Amino acid sequence: MKGKNSKVAKVTVAQTMMLWTAVLALTVLRLAVATSGSFTESEAFLSVCAAHPAGSYIEGPAGVPLLFTLYKLLGGSGLFCLRCIGPLVVLILSWCVWWIGRRIAPHRPALALWSVLGLNLLPSLNLASLVMNGAVVMATMILLAIVAGWRVVAPSSKSSKEVAPWVLFGVALAVGTQFWQMIGLLLPIAIVFVFVNCGAKALPWRGIILSFFLLILGWIPSLAWNSHYDWVQFSSVAHGFDFIQIGTIALSLSLIVTTGAMVTPLLVRLAYVERLWRVIMISLASIASLASTMLLVAPQLIPPGLPSPIGVSGLSELSVEVLSLRKERPDPKGEFPFLIASTPGLAALLGSRVAVEYPERPCSPSVFVTESPSLNSSFALWPSYPDAVAAGAKDNLYTEEKSFSAFLGRNALYITTESKEELPQTITNAFNAVALLKEVPISVNGRQQMIRIYQCEGYRTLSL
Repeated sequence: MKGKNSKVAKVTVAQTMMLWTAVLALTVLRLAVATSGSFTESEAFLSVCAAHPAGSYIEGPAGVPLLFTLYKLLGGSGLFCLRCIGPLVVLILSWCVWWIGRRIAPHRPALALWSVLGLNLLPSLNLASLVMNGAVVMATMILLAIVAGWRVVAPSSKSSKEVAPWVLFGVALAVGTQFWQMIGLLLPIAIVFVFVNCGAKALPWRGIILSFFLLILGWIPSLAWNSHYDWVQFSSVAHGFDFIQIGTIALSLSLIVTTGAMVTPLLVRLAYVERLWRVIMISLASIASLASTMLLVAPQLIPPGLPSPIGVSGLSELSVEVLSLRKERPDPKGEFPFLIASTPGLAALLGSRVAVEYPERPCSPSVFVTESPSLNSSFALWPSYPDAVAAGAKDNLYTEEKSFSAFLGRNALYITTESKEELPQTITNAFNAVALLKEVPISVNGRQQMIRIYQCEGYRTLSL
């Protein structure tokens, strides 16, 4: 009997070594693919958000922009080290899935190993790990909070009666709220589990109160920011930092990865007890392996709307043209045109390459986004060209309007992919004249795209 147990232990150790060797090999491949491309629109936008520190943003909590800020404070620059974060964080996520797998079936150590392998074969995970849009980080924070919560609710564990595990759970929740605010719901769920398992008298109120206090501390920055901006984060039409577009549907890549990480151990367990589920799981794993291989080996085949490590190239040439045209075309007062982009992503990409300061609007981004009444991005909350901040001319007969835009009468360069016929009214109706100056090609995820630069003369603000 002892010899049999020893043989099983040796097999388990061998399987564990083989599994983590495969995971490390996949990590090296992910690192190679991720660091070979250029910045994406989402990464550039997060970098702009990091340059405008806040308790939260229209797109979501401040956790991911804070990571960008810390990255810069630690001396990081360029894309290489930034893109290393995702593949390395996947290792922590893999450990979480392994831990959950061991708790689901402690008598079957191989189940946890197969769960980790299944996780690493998921196309959604591999897609998220190739860019730094926060999806993998958010999914990992949620799984770490689940692991911490599991320790305090497990019926066979004494952790539910101790304070330290609850404090650890509270810390995980507090940090997790910086990436996903709804993670705080895990606390009442954990309390219900402990109540059902141990009864009301056994509830560790000191630990629960400390966890709740830590959770509130984590919520404070976001709640304070939202209360200042009339809870715009919950009522705006802005997509999250990690959104992906599939047709007309926008989805959170973070929640897709999180769901996959939580469901994989459960499906593997079903495969162990049901032959039909085993066949289904092997088929799904084969399809997932094929899709993941395509993502890692041929990222140029990633469909539009999904994050690609290839990113956007040709921005150097575009920024040179924009700055050259700006310098060549001052208005009659000698003022250089201000810069407007059609989308937040394009404004962020171009703004990362050009350094333009506007004394009229301190702390404004180098490239503005087209004015809009819709709060569809955090650009809407930052200083912009339509803002009425300068004192107007005194008129004794008309006293309602006491300020106006400092850019009134100025010229602008509008950078977009739109043709002349497709230009929005926020451009054609806001300027006296609009004309095409130049077309510059760029490459977006390996596909050529034409960027058009328009001369916009005499800004006059939009009519109400």
